[in-house]
Amino acid sequence: MLAIDPGSAKCGVAVVEPGRTLHQEITLTDKLLTRVSELRIQFSPTHIVLGDGTQSKPIAALLPDAVLIPEAYTSQRARERLRKNRPWWQRFLPLPQPYDDLVAVILAEDWLEANAG
Repeated sequence: MLAIDPGSAKCGVAVVEPGRTLHQEITLTDKLLTRVSELRIQFSPTHIVLGDGTQSKPIAALLPDAVLIPEAYTSQRARERLRKNRPWWQRFLPLPQPYDDLVAVILAEDWLEANAG
């Protein structure tokens, strides 16, 4: 499955299968369609999911096979995951930015969980 966290300048992109992230990156929004085409060739995802937040409508128009899914609180969940995965002494330091790719991973995981079975 290919997941996209849309944004006006950049997008998080991830290819995820149950229990495993195969690829994640941040790409410029104006390069997104090219990257999606390349990732479709490389990974042959069965589904594309698109977070329903910022800039989702223009991207959804360009990717008519994408399924819009709720994006509420995914950035907060990504920040929490980043904090938890740091050594204890780094948990109070600023988080690396940006993390849109991790948001895309979370979108994929949410869709996979909701559609398991």
